[in-house]
Amino acid sequence: MSATITAPITSPLAPRLQKVASLLITLPIFCFVLFVWTYAVNVPWFDDIDAFLGFTLAFTNAADLSDKIYNIFVPNNEHRIVVAKLITLAMYYLTGEVNFRWLILIALLFMLGTLALFGRVFRSMRVSWLLFAPVPFLMLQPQYYLTSLWSIPGLQHPVVICLTLSSLYLLTRSGRSQFAGAVIMQVFATLSMSNGLMGWVAGGLVLALHKKWYKLAGWLAGSVLAVVLYFYNFQSASRTGESLAYSLAHPLQAIAAFFTFTGGLFDFIPAVKNVWRYAPPTVGGVVLAALVLGLLYRMNRNLWTVNAQRVDERLEKRRLFFSGAYVFFYGNAAIIALLRLRYGYDVMVVSNYMIYPAVLTALVYLNILSECVTWRAQQWCLRIGLAGGILIWLFTYGYYWPKMAFRKQMLLTSAMNQKHNDIGLGATWGTPFAEVARSIMRESVSRGIYHYPDSYITPVEPILMSMNSTVTTDSCLSMDLSGGEVIYKTATAANAYPTGLDQAAIVVKSDRRTILYASETPFTFRNFWLNKPVTSAHSEILTIVLAPGRYQVGVLTPSLPNQPVRFSCQSLTVPK
Repeated sequence: MSATITAPITSPLAPRLQKVASLLITLPIFCFVLFVWTYAVNVPWFDDIDAFLGFTLAFTNAADLSDKIYNIFVPNNEHRIVVAKLITLAMYYLTGEVNFRWLILIALLFMLGTLALFGRVFRSMRVSWLLFAPVPFLMLQPQYYLTSLWSIPGLQHPVVICLTLSSLYLLTRSGRSQFAGAVIMQVFATLSMSNGLMGWVAGGLVLALHKKWYKLAGWLAGSVLAVVLYFYNFQSASRTGESLAYSLAHPLQAIAAFFTFTGGLFDFIPAVKNVWRYAPPTVGGVVLAALVLGLLYRMNRNLWTVNAQRVDERLEKRRLFFSGAYVFFYGNAAIIALLRLRYGYDVMVVSNYMIYPAVLTALVYLNILSECVTWRAQQWCLRIGLAGGILIWLFTYGYYWPKMAFRKQMLLTSAMNQKHNDIGLGATWGTPFAEVARSIMRESVSRGIYHYPDSYITPVEPILMSMNSTVTTDSCLSMDLSGGEVIYKTATAANAYPTGLDQAAIVVKSDRRTILYASETPFTFRNFWLNKPVTSAHSEILTIVLAPGRYQVGVLTPSLPNQPVRFSCQSLTVPK
């Protein structure tokens, strides 16, 4: 192998580019932290209720230590989330409450930790920090907002990625303390969610390539212990079997799903509702796979090359790290393609999972940069990486920012529904989960473990709760109502509020309940980005949260205090 690859490339950069390196690296970090800070709300959603509040209640109610330990390790759905539960307990005992906004912000630290780890790997290349600029643009963007703004996936995916990659990094070091740290981190990664199990395979490969046989034996022993601990008294084997059977019955679809998932960062037409949506990410996944195969061949060809020249120690450690990281990401991609395909092909590009292709793409960029032999090659790497990273960054903010803003309003509106109607935070009326959510939320609030946040509805909350069982319709308020069964679509006339609205909600009221649905009008692409005056309200009415009965349809406008609630002549009936 050429000796030039073993030495850092020190060709001078243009001074004006050198000066903007800090700005280019800081900008996506600052924007990402700001967007999480702005849109994270203290509202549990769906699995959050049982995983965090239900767990806290069960833990504090447990009579002895064994019951407390059991509650920490008991699986939630298909995963053990020990790290998330330990963080929740620490928050509860330090503050006396469980705050979902702060859980989300803690999850953000793990994402920033992964970026810092990549920075440490990059630093060993001894090149200008300008070459690192594409990494935060690729990683820190809102495509995976359902991970970065939702507690339970936020304390699973970023945690397992950060801990596993940190473990692999430590395995490339030579000290015993680093090895012990790697084992501990991987145990916690495994107990963060099942994806961490692939880290044991990746770590074993790193040690085998590094020919650390005694450490490999210890690593294998640790992996056996972790696997036994993870699957002890686990109850999801039947669902796993059904998912695997479906994928084996549709092999071509499963293979395509693998590439669609790994290329998810290139989901450039997410608004398209047919199979063409999956073309860009699938092609992107194929290109990434080809690059990774080429890199793996280049990094490990000395295994079968006679008299291969020894490379620089820093480069060798980076190669070990990259090789192990690819096993982790591609192994998990294969598992997701096999076990999630039966839930629908769109799962391959669901926002919850898109953190994986984002980090993987950044990893591939760093790996290519690490293998660059000449300054000219590094220049091309920077140009392509920075142009692609900025374009992806701009596109994802442009498309997903309105969705993030609406989700915040939706959560605050749903919290008000749960507070006064015992329904709204992801449950379907009349289901066992709805009863569980009602019980957990009531007890959590009564014991001071959880506090509902103030919102745009708070100023008119007394008016909503004091309305009579019968309402007076406003003949001047014209509303369309269409659809039926699960979803109704309703909207006011285009200029129903000529003076303009801030936040608003569609309100449906029966003789016993008042349910709100956040208006989507301010968050349409046109209104959000062009800052057009909002003069109407529209939303989808999901009947799954409604008890059987007849509901009058109206509009809640807290920004118009003289008449904050108006009802139209429209009504809908939810059958028993």
